Amino acid sequence: MKKTVLFFMFLGFFANAQNKRFIYEYRFVPDSTNISNIKTEVMNLDVSPAGSKFYSYTVYNSDSIMKADLDKQLAATGSINIRSDMRKGLVKYSVTKNYPKYEVFLHDRILADKYKVSEERPINWKITSEKKKIGEWTTQKAEADFAGRHWYAWFTTEVPIQDGPYKFHGLPGLIVKIEDQTRSHLFTLQAVKNINSIQDDVFDSQEIPVSLKQYSKLMKDYENDPTKGLKQMQIGGITMIITDGQNNHMKDQEILLKEKIKKDNNKIEINKSK
Repeated sequence: MKKTVLFFMFLGFFANAQNKRFIYEYRFVPDSTNISNIKTEVMNLDVSPAGSKFYSYTVYNSDSIMKADLDKQLAATGSINIRSDMRKGLVKYSVTKNYPKYEVFLHDRILADKYKVSEERPINWKITSEKKKIGEWTTQKAEADFAGRHWYAWFTTEVPIQDGPYKFHGLPGLIVKIEDQTRSHLFTLQAVKNINSIQDDVFDSQEIPVSLKQYSKLMKDYENDPTKGLKQMQIGGITMIITDGQNNHMKDQEILLKEKIKKDNNKIEINKSK
């Protein structure tokens, strides 16, 4: 009965035929050995009656600018030059949820390949009696373990959407704030606005569907050898292999990438597959 009431409240929230954008500030510590280095990213949760999409505002905007620049290059010269500084933003992945079943998918790229990762782990919330005001919202506290971290969430029944930032969902209202126990990852709702439609990816590419276990292995392989996919490429049916001269540059790139991966040791999911 309660789920039915929430469903009709949810539909009523979209009575004006307007989709909603919930804008979050995401504060996180990427390197556990340097906790004073706190990063911040603006994240959008776009919601429609069919589902939601969670993504970085900065990444989406930079991709839009980059695509326009590449289209101009192609029209003017017939070729494109991609600079390493063209893509801004720190959070490259996105998360989608399909309503009403709340099927959750992570969308991420490893080198040239884009993956769609099905999330099948349930989030078992424990709702407490504790309440507090966060901004304009009256919220209630809930707790859950997910992907190796313990999370504290504050949700509001004033917004009858059982959704929230990242993969989090399933509470009887929108998640206004959520933070892990170590205070390494914090999402806080900043604003709400009406939008016409949920944003599509700027660069269309075929996604490869994989399980959490497969994705975890792909990420581990990449972190062990981050330039493996660049050493041999298929172009027009011809296999191109890096020569010795180019290989020296590739080794320098590998050192830089491994150092970057080493400093990104405090990810939002400690356990990617359980």
